[in-house]
Amino acid sequence: MKRMLIFPLLAGSVLSVQAQNPIIQTKYTADPAPYVHGDTIYLYTTHDEDDAEGFKMYDWLLYTSTDMVNWQDHGAVASLKDFAWNDKENGAWAECVVERNGKWYMYCPIHGHGIGVLVSDSPYGPFKDPIGKPLVWQKEHWNDIDPSVFIDDDGQAYMYWGNPNVYCVLLNEDMISCKSDVMKLHDVPEHYQEGPWFYKRDGHYYLAYASTCCPEGIGYAMSDNALGPWKFKGYVMVPTDRTRGNHPGIIDFRGKSYGFGLNYDLKNISIKEHKERRSVGAFPLHYREDGTIVESPYFKDVVVAPANTFNPYQKVQAETMAWGYGLKTIKRGVEDIVVTDVNANEYIQLKAVDFGRKAAHTMKMNAAAVLGGQIEVRIDDKKGTLLGTLNIKSTGSEETYRTFETRLKAVEGVHDLYLVFKGKAGKSLMNLDWWQMDNEPVGHVTYSRIVENGGTGKYPAIMSEVKGLEAHTVFMPQDLSAFNENNPLPVLVWGNGACSNSPWEHYKFLNEIASQGYLVIATGYLPKNDEVYHGDMSTAQQQIESIDWALAQNKDKKSPLYHKINTKAICASGMSCGGLQTLYNGADSRISAYLICNSGLFTDASLTIPNMPMPSKDQLKKIHAPILYMLGGKEDIAYNNGMDDYHRINHVQAIAINYPVGHGGTYRQAHGGEFRFPAIAWLNWQLKGDQEAAKWFTGNSPLLLQRKGWTMEKNF
Repeated sequence: MKRMLIFPLLAGSVLSVQAQNPIIQTKYTADPAPYVHGDTIYLYTTHDEDDAEGFKMYDWLLYTSTDMVNWQDHGAVASLKDFAWNDKENGAWAECVVERNGKWYMYCPIHGHGIGVLVSDSPYGPFKDPIGKPLVWQKEHWNDIDPSVFIDDDGQAYMYWGNPNVYCVLLNEDMISCKSDVMKLHDVPEHYQEGPWFYKRDGHYYLAYASTCCPEGIGYAMSDNALGPWKFKGYVMVPTDRTRGNHPGIIDFRGKSYGFGLNYDLKNISIKEHKERRSVGAFPLHYREDGTIVESPYFKDVVVAPANTFNPYQKVQAETMAWGYGLKTIKRGVEDIVVTDVNANEYIQLKAVDFGRKAAHTMKMNAAAVLGGQIEVRIDDKKGTLLGTLNIKSTGSEETYRTFETRLKAVEGVHDLYLVFKGKAGKSLMNLDWWQMDNEPVGHVTYSRIVENGGTGKYPAIMSEVKGLEAHTVFMPQDLSAFNENNPLPVLVWGNGACSNSPWEHYKFLNEIASQGYLVIATGYLPKNDEVYHGDMSTAQQQIESIDWALAQNKDKKSPLYHKINTKAICASGMSCGGLQTLYNGADSRISAYLICNSGLFTDASLTIPNMPMPSKDQLKKIHAPILYMLGGKEDIAYNNGMDDYHRINHVQAIAINYPVGHGGTYRQAHGGEFRFPAIAWLNWQLKGDQEAAKWFTGNSPLLLQRKGWTMEKNF
């Protein structure tokens, strides 16, 4: 396949320039409370339920971003239920969150029950009520809403709030008790309605707020003192027929300023059918030299440019997006969020994705599906250049998640990324958990280990795990320069004893074979030490994956194994359960020889062992190439099964050899012990056509029988 390099164009044509408001589309959000900590914006919001007619609000949500355009959903981090003293089921109104001394404080109005406070060690929660009562509650009225908390340069913390009046209180350093009495401002700024946002910048104090009614814009006042007096300075965003309600949040981030507010643009609900289903929007904010604010156009008339690029090579939660209209997010378990309600022709967009100059090669997606579908990976537009397609097959359940992978056309530079969903129209196709791209080519070694100095063969071997072949271990010569189309590597695909998903018992034996000039692909994870593997069992399918991978590598121009593999010389092999897996796969026409170690199909057809393939003896009829049974003598628990197999095979060349060591063989001994000698001779004969190696098994005096302890039977 021709390598496609897509280089960055001018910034304006690569980075998305269309207005992308509201910034959250998977839920209805309101009352933005942004907080900058380190390189991250923590955007806390209220939550209008999907069926809200009036205010229907039970919890508080969190979204984070490192670039102002791509937002990750963290779900509800607190709710009305976190206040034991509260008996209201509705009324989780506009909150504010600040950090102090490593603690995170959330100030939550509960309409009609004052303002409570929650505290956490993390911005993600869990948040707990430290005082068991409201922090402030003026019971004579219901004005205690919309708190805004700010810590001044001298360490004094203030909380402003109120509708229709403005109130203020000084907080103690513990942030959960009041230092002063509640103060009511008598100089209420002009056009003030509610939702104050109190902050300080370049020596000026600001009070931004929902202004005029109705519609509402965002007005602001300034002061030289934290407690006023306040002077109205104009609008941050002028009221328009499109606003109807507002609530500001203002921050500085990565050297620029931004404003947040709310609108009703997600569903474009008309004024006549007004419903409280609001959405948070964002806009760039600009100050004049005197500190006054330049009035901003309406949300949809401005563009928030990315403040940073996005890294696709990290593990990305699928609920991270700049745009995902029509999709929904739900909580899975205690913390995990997944994308759901995925329908054909919907898409996830991420802005300013930086593929770098190494180029993306693969993409993984963790998904669950009953129906399934496709995910087209495109850049610059939902109909833009197609990089690859993820085929999401049914996993049997919307709760059963599996990882799917696809190759990508190489892409470099900064682009908007689109994940476009295809499938049956009108049906929910899949749920999405996470995705990740990789800029290392398939076949790239991610971890390697030299075993026993590379073995005793002519080609010192290396044991490796490689990109694109999960749950497999590859053994091959360290130096591949000797191998080419005229001298290709034969292949051994191996299944482990006990259906172990790691060749931890056999790696010395397999490494020794590789050192003789073989590509050996074993089922399971690379053993990084000599400890017993305690994980999931392997499957017979993994052996087929080994063959598929070898053939693909031989065709891949970017692979170090390109045109270095003999795809017509493949031996399928395995020990014990791995031998049964080999026989289970025996009909595969790509197999040119078999090596069955300490194994054989069960003579007792009624016997079943969980997760172990148990085909009947009829499976032997599908064997179509020479086969060698290498057993551990009569003490081997597989002896009767293996010998019975051998005696039933008369349609292909078959040999049975025994060495009296029992079922465990000699695989864990240095270089694989005694078993390595006939194994290597068999492979050299069958896969390399070595006639000297054939003498180990042929003639009246086979070389094998000249070694102490071995016995042999053959059908030729």
